[in-house]
Amino acid sequence: MNAMKASLGSVLLLAAVNCGGTDVTDFSYGKDQPGLNLPQGGEVRHENVRIFGFPEQTWLMTYQYTGPALSANGKFVNLEQGPKGGPFDGCTYVRTNPGWPVNPITGATYLDFPITPKLTGTGITGSIDVVKTDPPNMMGNSTTIAYDFTYGGGAPGPTPMGFNGTLTAADSTPGGHYTLDIGEGPAVDYYIPEAYTTPFNIGTRAMGDAVPVPASGDWEYDWTAPANDMGTDDKSHTKKTHFNITLFVAAADDGLHPQFFCFPEVEGHQKVPADVIAALPAGGLIVHANLTHYMDAKTNPGHDNRRFDLVGIFCNISLFSKM
Repeated sequence: MNAMKASLGSVLLLAAVNCGGTDVTDFSYGKDQPGLNLPQGGEVRHENVRIFGFPEQTWLMTYQYTGPALSANGKFVNLEQGPKGGPFDGCTYVRTNPGWPVNPITGATYLDFPITPKLTGTGITGSIDVVKTDPPNMMGNSTTIAYDFTYGGGAPGPTPMGFNGTLTAADSTPGGHYTLDIGEGPAVDYYIPEAYTTPFNIGTRAMGDAVPVPASGDWEYDWTAPANDMGTDDKSHTKKTHFNITLFVAAADDGLHPQFFCFPEVEGHQKVPADVIAALPAGGLIVHANLTHYMDAKTNPGHDNRRFDLVGIFCNISLFSKM
């Protein structure tokens, strides 16, 4: 089992310790990935979701655009806001430090794919056409970003509306391997992280059953983390490498704006600092998830070469209430 501290704030992301006690200080997030240094230009976001005690469901969306420079969009949220030992150690206040995957996409020209994207993989018989939504899905899945349009997507809930309502939970099988063909160069492939039992049963609690968060002081909790894949050298960011997050959302804000991302220093153990607790509202949403994120590259026909993010998520969403 690896102990991991995650930061998306720079190329140098992780410092990990294995069970033998060897320090690993040269794990580079995104190293050698084809889209690492390219301007952001699109994404597939494929999620296996438990929300408010509703049945397990699949959320899926993909899109592509051209226009903004890397400096304007696509920079990473600094998830190691600090310095270490500072008030938000292990967490990032994204209101003052926006970045991928929550910063707005502005000045973009959204592009039609040359074909209707086709998804194949674990739990899918044949293939799924990921259709362009009509009316356009402009909010996507698990984001507060506004899009001109996406392929796929729909409203979450007990009977999801739109494209997502045509999917079953098997279409995002935890641990599954998926391939998306958007008609541009080779199809891309990615993984949904393995299933695990969340702390406080986040995701499987009923709508009215909020996770109790202490009103003050540090908040620490544990879970059994699934095995991770960091390559044969235990240092590499592979397509199977997952990152754990706890996300707090102030539900009363317009657009359900994210407030804090928190990342464990050790897999299976999270400390949310007292200053984060003090800054949280009385209640909101809490998300506990593992995600894979690989930065591929795609050439937009007639445009330019851009990063295409491959994101697979095992996602769990509940309400929280400070007690």
